[in-house]
Order: sequence, then structure tokens, then C-alpha cells
Amino acid sequence: MIDSLLSEENKMFRDTVRRFAEKEIAPHVMKWEEERKYPEEYYRKLSEMGFMGLLVPEEYGGAGGCIIDLVILCEEMGKVGVSFPLTHVSACCRSIVSQGNEEQKRRYLPDMASGEKIGAYCQTEPEAGSDSGSMSSFAEKKNGHYLLNGRKVFISNGRIASVFIVLAKTERNLSKPSRGIAMFVVDRDSPGVSVGKTEELMGRHCSSLDEIIFEDVKVPEENLLILAGSKGFKEMMNEFNGERCGNSAFCVGFAQGAYERALRYCKERIQFGKSISEFQGIRWVLAEMAIKIQAARLLVYDAVIKSEKKGKIIAKEAAIAKKFANEMTTWVCDQAIQLHGAYGYTTDYEVERYYRDVRGWSMGGGTTHICLNRIAHQILK
Repeated sequence: MIDSLLSEENKMFRDTVRRFAEKEIAPHVMKWEEERKYPEEYYRKLSEMGFMGLLVPEEYGGAGGCIIDLVILCEEMGKVGVSFPLTHVSACCRSIVSQGNEEQKRRYLPDMASGEKIGAYCQTEPEAGSDSGSMSSFAEKKNGHYLLNGRKVFISNGRIASVFIVLAKTERNLSKPSRGIAMFVVDRDSPGVSVGKTEELMGRHCSSLDEIIFEDVKVPEENLLILAGSKGFKEMMNEFNGERCGNSAFCVGFAQGAYERALRYCKERIQFGKSISEFQGIRWVLAEMAIKIQAARLLVYDAVIKSEKKGKIIAKEAAIAKKFANEMTTWVCDQAIQLHGAYGYTTDYEVERYYRDVRGWSMGGGTTHICLNRIAHQILK
């Protein structure tokens, strides 16, 4: 079904990513999990394949890909049980591509596309998660620069990033607080930028969620991407839509990987003199897993294909895909553990890691409850 929706170029890209993931990534994931980090070699390989600059135009050193390519990349990487710097690709690079001026694009995009510099998207704060408009980070304009102060939390790969896309207010006491949000590019080596706590996570041990602190950071005026006003908040919401599509695709990939492992185990496991895949109860669970995965995949591709036609990511379809995919993958991975019996609860089999990793995707890019609010808003307006 999905193949009929993809171009030949899309299919070729999918085959390339699949071969890369199975050959270069899958054999090393468990080792990286034990070490609790992605080695430099991982980012180098991603960069060599052009994945770090997937959505960056070719004139700035990128691959010139589209949102469909991003979804393909996320799904195929998810199948082997690994994530990659999604916010670097979908939020940081895209923000500069869509909002940056020519000087900003030429200054940042080539190094970000090559993987020389990794980006982190700094929006979430201790008191401003789902309620983005209540963020307290503030950038005061002074003598040709902005003086930035604030604290961001749960920032993906903040510890290794060298470029930050930072959301902060430049105006206070507005009747509509979200209108005071502006967007900046902040260099990691700027005085006053520091990394605080790294969260201890249930899963996704190879990547990190970090606290980034900005104390009297002088941000040059030329590093302003979006001036405060309705556009700043709107662009932030647009980036969430893009992240939701990538997030959903990861969930489909992780679910597919867990399902394939469970299917293989059920065929091989012998109880009562026959393969457990011959028992009706087991067969029905496998069938339900396959149905839910296919449904989620169709929702994801529906969202991105419609977005390509309209030239922008559609909020409702992106939220629908994420809400369904988040809940689907948690259920599928849970069932994969159950089908393995006690072995599924051990680290000898990968399904327990799949379950731990996917649980976190329900929070990133907007919780499932926020997605429901977004869907309701779209269908009722």
C-alpha cells in the first residue's frame, strides 16, 4: 500500500537507508546502549550519508530532501532500534532554512549539514512544557545585541550541540504572552552558555536530554531569526508539526522492529510439542500488531504526502498521526515482551529496550493529550 504512494526516488532512498541501518547501525546498538552514548563514529556515518543535512538545500551543502524523506529515514532507523538527532534535522536546520536570511544560512547551514556542528532546539522550560507561551527566558535588546537569560530543560543532545535554536521572550506584560516570543541562533561557545543536569532516562540511553543555562549571554542582533510577534509562536508550532511527523515515523519503525522480533520468536519457540505461533491466542495478537502498525504507517504518510502537496505541514494530520502512533507503539512493544514470556523481560532480547525507548516518544513534540487538543481545535474551528 505504502509503495503506491511513494515515488521511485523515495523507494531508492528507503532502500539506501535500510541497507545502511542494517549494516552500519544494527550490529552496534547494544554496545552503544551499554556505553550509554553514541560514539563520534555514529555521527560521522550519518553525516557521510547526508542524513544530518537531509532537509538542507543543496546550495548550502545539504541533501535537498523533503519531509517524506525524513519520515522514511526515521522509520528505517527505528526498525533497528535507534534514534538520531531528529531535532537537529527537523527543527534546527529547518528553522534556519525557513526563517534565516542569506548570511545566516551561509554561516550555519554548511557545517550543520556536514555534521561538523550539531543543533539543539531550546524551547522547553521547567514551568513551560506544553504551555509554551508561559516561558520565562528573556532576551533584552541592548546596544546592538540581545542579553539572554533563561533555563531550558529536556533538550535533546544539548550536551553535544554546538548551535542552539533558542526561543525566548523579548516583550513582557502582553495580553497574549505567546506574542512576545522570538527565535535566536546562539553559538555554544558564547560566554554565559553552560550545560546543567543531564536527565537519567528510563530508555534512549544513547542520547541525552540536558539542561541548558543562559546567563547574560550576548546574542548579536544579526543572530535573530524571528522577531517577537505572532510569527514567532506560529513558527514554533510549525516546527512541532514537523517533529511530530518524524516522531510518529520513529514509533512505526520501533513497533515494526519489535513486531518482527516477536514474530520470529513465536515461530521458533516450541511449547506443548509445536510452535507457539500455531496457537490461536498468539496468532490473534500478532495479527492485531500488524493491523495497528499498518494503520499508523498510513496515518503518517497521509500527513506528509498532504503536506508536500500544500507546501506546509498540516497540523491536524500531524497530530492525529502522532497520537495514534505513540499509543500504538507502546502497545505493540508491550505485546512483544509478553509474547517472549519471561525472556522478554531480560536484556538478552531486545524487545525490552524497544519498550523503554518508545515510551519517551509520547512526550516529545507534544504529549498525546496536547495532540488531542490540537485535533479538536482543528476540527471545531
